Amino acid sequence: MLLLPVRVEDAEVDRLPAVSIGIAAACAVAFLFTWVLPSNPDGFRTEGFHEIARYFQEHPYLELQPRFLYDYLSPRARESLEELREEQPVTVDAEMLAIEQRHLDSLIEGFEAEAEGSLLRRLGLVPARGLLQPGWLTHMFLHFGWMHLLGNLFFFYLVGPLLEDLWGRRFFAGFYLVGGFTAGLAHFALDPRSAALMAGASGAIASCMGAFTYRCASRRIRMWYLIFLIRSGTFLIPAWLWGGFWFAGEVFGLVTQSSGGVAVMAHIGGFLFGFAAAVVLEKSGYEARELAPAVQGKTTWTQHAGTDAARVALDRGDKLAAAQAYRSVVKDRPLDREAAVGLAQIEQDPRGAVFLLHALANKGELAQAWEIAVELGPLFDPDQLSDKLAYQLAGLSDLPEGAGDLPERLDVAVGARKGPLAAKALLRAAKRCLAAGRTERAQEHLAAARALPGLAPEMLAAIDAVERPPRGAARAWVGPASSVAPATAAAPAAALASTAPASAVRVLACKLVQLAEDAVHVELATGKTRRVQFNQLVGIAAGVVATAEGAAILTDFVLSWGTGADVPSAIRIPGAQLGLASLFPGLPAKQAYSKLMAYVLARIEGEPLPSRQALANGEYPKFPSVAALNAAFYGPRA
Repeated sequence: MLLLPVRVEDAEVDRLPAVSIGIAAACAVAFLFTWVLPSNPDGFRTEGFHEIARYFQEHPYLELQPRFLYDYLSPRARESLEELREEQPVTVDAEMLAIEQRHLDSLIEGFEAEAEGSLLRRLGLVPARGLLQPGWLTHMFLHFGWMHLLGNLFFFYLVGPLLEDLWGRRFFAGFYLVGGFTAGLAHFALDPRSAALMAGASGAIASCMGAFTYRCASRRIRMWYLIFLIRSGTFLIPAWLWGGFWFAGEVFGLVTQSSGGVAVMAHIGGFLFGFAAAVVLEKSGYEARELAPAVQGKTTWTQHAGTDAARVALDRGDKLAAAQAYRSVVKDRPLDREAAVGLAQIEQDPRGAVFLLHALANKGELAQAWEIAVELGPLFDPDQLSDKLAYQLAGLSDLPEGAGDLPERLDVAVGARKGPLAAKALLRAAKRCLAAGRTERAQEHLAAARALPGLAPEMLAAIDAVERPPRGAARAWVGPASSVAPATAAAPAAALASTAPASAVRVLACKLVQLAEDAVHVELATGKTRRVQFNQLVGIAAGVVATAEGAAILTDFVLSWGTGADVPSAIRIPGAQLGLASLFPGLPAKQAYSKLMAYVLARIEGEPLPSRQALANGEYPKFPSVAALNAAFYGPRA
């Protein structure tokens, strides 16, 4: 049976693992110069060994030097020679024995001299050389053959980038080097007089595995198995179990001496060092106090200094200074939303903001592009947008508040340019007008569409169908969907649908896909992504609801408490849709949820339910049903 790890499930990093890539590149370059290019990479000249073997086969009564047997030969080669040994024949006298022994010794000495001259052996770690040798550092970048290199780098790929992402580049680089040194020290302690060469990154990688086993114990490893070439498949196990089994296998190899020449003591020493280091970092609070804030400072968006300067200038009415400050922000961050919109409003020139609109559309973030268009207000000119972007924006189903007649204006602008999308845009504008009861305006759009040159028969038929629908048929309309929906219609949370009347509260059941500094990104049931800024929220609510499958926690990002005839509305995310394992890798679900709640509470000024203190303390009320939760949170308010 073959059993191999395939990947760490849901493994994501916040930035490029530059140190991990550098370590892998260093191993590859060292392998090129120490193994690929040299004709005799490890100094083990095959002809020399065969000459020694032939001579010993002819004179099996001679003595092979222990240094040659144990420092240069594999266990199998050593056993093969030992099996040839015979007693000294009576026909060989003492003088002849001495001559033959000297010749065998000279062959071995020549073999050893050539072996010691190889670059690989000079840079590898040999315990007998003592403490003053470069091998303490260089050995962890050297490898014996392709399988040795690729196997080590694959295990490093599984754990190295994730640790670098958690601890930061500088700390991880130091940890890797110290881990490799500690692994070499463990190998040295086992037999300080050994002249056997040790090389390979596995000791340093074992330290990474040890740290990963503790620090990311709850992460899941996807394992692949193959049973007698008949059946194969994959399954998931927790990281602590994977690391524990691997470590147990290394200890078994050491105890039974079945490692086949592998430096298992280096693996054991490296693993124990990494595990202990991870424990100390957590228990001492150093990771939370020093490492995590430093990493967050590198990976979390921070506000440009020019933004604060512009805000201060605007507060005192100095638009010239504010414009200069915003320009400095746009120069460093061309896609900064506040700076682009603010500069456009001050200078009454939307060109910079239009550039931002196109950039966001190219990234697929049409919802954000719409929000900027609304912020620009009267400055927004559909004629400055490309046909493709204008058509995409006008067709977005989930439009922000304040969009007004912009969708129609966008479609009309596309139609006026008479491009490939003109007819479709004008037809859509006509449908909007018909739905709003503006028949004359709809007829104008239909006439403009019909007047376009080169219309396809299918488009003419579509125009006719809108202009003269079949008797009894309702006029078609492609317009924006409601921004909120009743809980009973929310696909992602169908099992948690409320039996309360839809008028009690309107919710949009979503999946959390990203947590930003100033907003959350959620995925709708349709697959579209929506960005909700924290300053748009009036509160947050959390409660545990009993379901047929067990208890489930619901998190509501409250958009409105309801005023007059309007009912409250909220974005609701069931616990299974929060993606806590991706947001906070390695943390238990309960602890990860507490971190999420603390993150949100620090960024909203609205009213938390049941209270800010309760949510901060992890105290979530329990309800027998979603209807009961809705009634408690969104019932009549004093």
